[in-house]
Amino acid sequence: MKRTLFGTSILAALLALGSLWAGTPPAEANAAPPTLPMQPFQDASVQGQSRLLGVAIPADGKLGDLLRKNAQISAGFQIIPRRSLPGALIKAQTFDKKAWSAVGNVDVVILTSEAGSQIRMAMYEISKGDKPVLSRGYPAGDPLTAANKFMNDVIEYYTKEPGVFGSRIAFVRTRRDPVTSKNVYTVQMNGEATSAVTSNRSLNILPNMGPGGEVVFTSYAKRNPDLWISSGGGPTRVSKFPGLNLGGAVSPDGGTIALALSKDGNAELYTIDRSGNIKSRLTKNPAIDGSPSWSGGGQIAFVSDRAGGPQVYRMSASGGGESRVTKAGNYNQSPDWSQGASRGEWIVYSGRDASNRYDIFKIDVKSGSVVRMTQSPGRNLDPTFSPDGRWVAYTQGGSIYVANEDGNNNVEIAKGASTPDWGPKAN
Repeated sequence: MKRTLFGTSILAALLALGSLWAGTPPAEANAAPPTLPMQPFQDASVQGQSRLLGVAIPADGKLGDLLRKNAQISAGFQIIPRRSLPGALIKAQTFDKKAWSAVGNVDVVILTSEAGSQIRMAMYEISKGDKPVLSRGYPAGDPLTAANKFMNDVIEYYTKEPGVFGSRIAFVRTRRDPVTSKNVYTVQMNGEATSAVTSNRSLNILPNMGPGGEVVFTSYAKRNPDLWISSGGGPTRVSKFPGLNLGGAVSPDGGTIALALSKDGNAELYTIDRSGNIKSRLTKNPAIDGSPSWSGGGQIAFVSDRAGGPQVYRMSASGGGESRVTKAGNYNQSPDWSQGASRGEWIVYSGRDASNRYDIFKIDVKSGSVVRMTQSPGRNLDPTFSPDGRWVAYTQGGSIYVANEDGNNNVEIAKGASTPDWGPKAN
């Protein structure tokens, strides 16, 4: 569905090729975590001011922790700490509007209960009386799925569009003991249920998740940077041309993979089928082209240094019609085209500013309007849109963060991780 490029760019990937062969990863800068303010997806007007909705979730255990975590990531709520809630309300089995109104700063209450083989969840808005505005039941025994599905329904209640909790993000984790290795993992967007895609002593990099949840990545397992794919079982090698088979990105229909190949000397973009057969050559330019990302409408964004430094371009998914997208800045990389069709034609990317700092930007392809999404110390790299375009995951200071589409409400979901790529919605 999308692309993820190297921790820097296709250019840096080529420059680092020698160190990768030697098993030494390129250095990454250390930086403090971002500190941008939280913003709601649903504003509550309080005496002319905008604030987050205060939510109380008295449930304990794993389910309560997951609901509070999901509510925080949703960017719509200010979580009322459980320890600050009256003990009588924590133990209560029913909703008491008068008692909750007396707590203060509480707009929404989410209560849970178990009845037989079901987990019941109900959301109450104090301003709307004693009846729940949302009530759902889920199979007991799986609090993660229940918390995810309920938060998706909560988001739909406020925004008319369901959330994407339960979707997974692919990423790379590096180990240096006893030798340097890089392996691919996936994790849910709230940092839960990490799962290994590869587990070896090789270098497995640049994961991309396709529309069916499959993961493509480049691996040195056979001593050449080949493209591999995993659809839940053991990975299989897809593309093994001499030289680079780099930055594979699966098309929205799942049938085609775009990638950079250097089999003829220069790094050019090609498309292949899922068996590794070349379908077409997309670029033919003395510059270095790479980092493809599919749009939902028959286009591909990519990075090229044909203007002197790496910039984001776009072209037809069949090749041709190249045009430059990013005009400001001299080092723009790692584009990811939003699949949230109802939210406009946005490409998110990492760019270097005049102070030599990397931050996350997004650009409206139609108008050229640019929004700076991060402004924090260190290097903010490898952004990737959620499948609905309402969140962005990116790397900062050796961790992966999830932020809302404006770059606010940053939440760390994975430590010691890099090059995220966000997969499709969960079933």
